[in-house]
Amino acid sequence: MTADETLIGYLLDALDSAEHDAVAAQVHADPVMAARLEQLRRATAPLEVDRDYSPTPPSELALRTIGRLAAHLANHEPPQSVESDHGTLLAVAAAMESDYRVPETHPLAFPAPPLRRAPREEPEARAIGGRLRLDLLVACGIALFAGGLIFSGIGKLRAQNQVLVCQSNLRTLHSGLAGYADTHSGKYPHVGSETNPTADTFVTALTDAGQVPAGFRPCCPADPITTTPVGYTYSLGYRAPTGELRGLRRSNGEEHDLVPISADYPTATAAPAAGPLCPHNVGMNVLYAGGNVRHTTSPLIGPSGDDIYRNLYGRVAAGANVNDVVLGRPGDRP
Repeated sequence: MTADETLIGYLLDALDSAEHDAVAAQVHADPVMAARLEQLRRATAPLEVDRDYSPTPPSELALRTIGRLAAHLANHEPPQSVESDHGTLLAVAAAMESDYRVPETHPLAFPAPPLRRAPREEPEARAIGGRLRLDLLVACGIALFAGGLIFSGIGKLRAQNQVLVCQSNLRTLHSGLAGYADTHSGKYPHVGSETNPTADTFVTALTDAGQVPAGFRPCCPADPITTTPVGYTYSLGYRAPTGELRGLRRSNGEEHDLVPISADYPTATAAPAAGPLCPHNVGMNVLYAGGNVRHTTSPLIGPSGDDIYRNLYGRVAAGANVNDVVLGRPGDRP
């Protein structure tokens, strides 16, 4: 197995525990391997996108499409009159009768036999309601099917782009958090103080410290034209055995790299209380302390498999211990 294949297996959690630990140790010790791992992470980011999103076509699309086709046919195709067809047949029959009748003044003339008219043929495609034909209904069905495929493809592409934009913003936040820790003795921004009372003020701390690019908008997605942008959740810290509120610190341990530190807002099924929800509907992007971003549909991805939006007591508050991760939305306090 090549070095890249080993790193890809590490990113996709395809290695056993021993191999995973060995690769993690090598990445931590080798800056070149760490840089290559980051390149592969960006290249494989689309593989982690949830592809179950399937938008619903606009309501009454079938009825509106058939109605438009019926109006077009009524305005541009000449009406077919049954009476006119019948009159035409009578005129043809009269002409044939006059052509084959012997003049009555002829001495050998006999009475003309009654003319037998051929039975009238029914049209191959009987109109429905006098207007819509079977071939038009088939064409409408094909158009609706193709339209559904197009709408579904466009919706999935937009959803994937939104997820990728959010993941990119979370990686930018991780760079800011790492720079903040470098200048604050390894500490990440701590919420619950007078200067940073709520979970959403961690971005203010990064901005004041000059750790995020100028004009950076910490929201998901970053383009406000497509949809209303929303921010991110952030760690509310944890309570020490003495009851003291503490924030997260950067650690050299590999286990600490798997601690969630920020994420999208929760989905409707994962939300612990009323508040803003994730714009992706099908899952959340989660930023770990090690810099990895993962798309997940379940909130049960804490270090011990616990809910990242509630503490062990089921509350939106600081964790009960250092391994109890709780990510708060704007306005949430430890």
